[in-house]
Amino acid sequence: MSFEHKVQDYFEGWNQHRPDSVTRLFSKEGTFEDPTLRIVSSREPASDISAAMNALASVFPDFKFETQSTAVNPDRAFVEWILRGTNTMPWKPGIDATGKTIHLRGVEVINDASGGFSRVTRYFDQKSLCQQIGLQVIVEPIIQGKATYGYSKRVTSGNMNRPAVFGLTWILFRDQSELDRIRTYSSRIIQDFLEEPGFISIVTGAAGDRAFTVTAWESVEALERALSKGHSMAKQDFRTGDLSSGVWTSVWKPEHINNLWYRCLSCYQPNDLTSNTETCANCGSPLHGRPAYW
Repeated sequence: MSFEHKVQDYFEGWNQHRPDSVTRLFSKEGTFEDPTLRIVSSREPASDISAAMNALASVFPDFKFETQSTAVNPDRAFVEWILRGTNTMPWKPGIDATGKTIHLRGVEVINDASGGFSRVTRYFDQKSLCQQIGLQVIVEPIIQGKATYGYSKRVTSGNMNRPAVFGLTWILFRDQSELDRIRTYSSRIIQDFLEEPGFISIVTGAAGDRAFTVTAWESVEALERALSKGHSMAKQDFRTGDLSSGVWTSVWKPEHINNLWYRCLSCYQPNDLTSNTETCANCGSPLHGRPAYW
């Protein structure tokens, strides 16, 4: 089989989602790598290359490569392609599928040897891939001085009442897989919170080796009702399983809560929303978009 035909078979194998068809084209020591792989995948064991294809299919089950141009030398080929697919499966635990499609451009560099492909390197823009399916790409340092950076999210119930109780927690994670476990629990716990009428909102985040939450509630009773569900499963996993190396939880009652101020979008004057939450005290315009306390 000519090198050019092997390149064609290579992309046909990917489009048919058949890792065995792709693996057989590699030499025994052949390697495959792309920007999403943390290690180089080799033919031995064959499952390594299969894992690369399965990882793509796990996020875009209908993925397909459309080759745009091919330049074949005696022992090296350069193939420009467009990857199409729909994100119908979660990117990872805690990140739901968006249902958006991708139109991602990339290049495959294929090196050939007597026993098959010796090295295949895939190039594409990870930022573009993430943004096309609605994921944020935020550039921040990992550590800068005494500051540790990470990510955060907020989930609100729409409850506009003043909080009477705050819950503060943190939990340590030893690696990304453990953080994924924590995020899976967190998704279930937040759903439980949203079913509790006394829940106001939650802010969660992770930085370094620590994940944390701040929750706002109408009462201690509301908090306790919500924690009796999925949260108890996570607590049990910590106490009797191997989840996390450390955790701290607490409940706080405010010493005082200051008034909430909101600027009128018509006259731009600040309004004290403690007693008047509907119209501007200065011009009488409706106060659209009043924020929740937390």
